[in-house]
Amino acid sequence: MAPQKETVKEYYPSFEKDYNSKIIDLINHNQEHIECSHKIRGRWENHYLGLEYVPELKAVLSFACKAAIDLTPHSVIVPHKALGFSMDEYWFNIAKPGESTGWHDHKEKAELSGVYYLTVPHRSGDIQFRRNVKSGSEEWSISSKSGKLILFDSKLEHSVTENNSDSNRISLAFNLYTLPLEFDISSNTYSTNKFYS
Repeated sequence: MAPQKETVKEYYPSFEKDYNSKIIDLINHNQEHIECSHKIRGRWENHYLGLEYVPELKAVLSFACKAAIDLTPHSVIVPHKALGFSMDEYWFNIAKPGESTGWHDHKEKAELSGVYYLTVPHRSGDIQFRRNVKSGSEEWSISSKSGKLILFDSKLEHSVTENNSDSNRISLAFNLYTLPLEFDISSNTYSTNKFYS
């Protein structure tokens, strides 16, 4: 069986008309409320914007939690401030032309991670995965496409190839945790030590 079939699932959820455009408009209109966590190679990796500014995100997070049954038998949740947590476990990735995302994985306590593509211009990069196997390292890629949602094991290393288009590629990324929740809110492992060569 192909490796991606074991650890990665792709979906095309049907949201309301112009769902992606509405979210992108809200991001653009609420720039002053965006917080960024860290820079890698001079680029802000994670852009945080609370649900009070983008309530439409509830639909994609809810869809992801229900779809997670395809990869785990456990109930899962995406923690966020609107639920009383100290931080949001979802963020936007905005890759400008010429930018890429290096190899990394996600928080240790996360069960799954996901990405939902809001806008993917032609030639703006695909997501790549890799894992260790007996013969060395195994890599594969999955095409990025507006309206596609991908769920995968949080320990699976992944990267995104360079944006060779003339426009920004924008996606929503998130972590899903099992219930009962084992979530260390004091741990922020989104730092350079989570990125690999």
